[in-house]
Amino acid sequence: MARTAITASTTLTEAGIDPLAVDAAIEATDGNSFPWREHRLLFVNNGDDAAVTPTFLTPGTVGRQSLPITDFAAGACPAGAWRVYGPFGPEFRQADGSVHVNWGGTTITGVTAAVLDA
Repeated sequence: MARTAITASTTLTEAGIDPLAVDAAIEATDGNSFPWREHRLLFVNNGDDAAVTPTFLTPGTVGRQSLPITDFAAGACPAGAWRVYGPFGPEFRQADGSVHVNWGGTTITGVTAAVLDA
């Protein structure tokens, strides 16, 4: 199956925003993607009863041997909590111009995410 795109983004303002008003359910099985932009953040709200860990994929390689850059397993988002991840450097930009994120945890449900522009 295909990765599910999170297409909408919200710009942070001095007046503040409610990220829970703009979030969408994550795709735990096939992962998500969102368009890469400098200063873009990913807000994750974990409504599950167990921690969830986002892993951000890096498509690049380094050196003559074309050694792969290790994907970044970010800090876990505990049950009932929220976290903000990013911003994401160009090393996370996929060939299609997006950032790919996979989700790790046990039977993930009730987790939402929103793309924020700082």
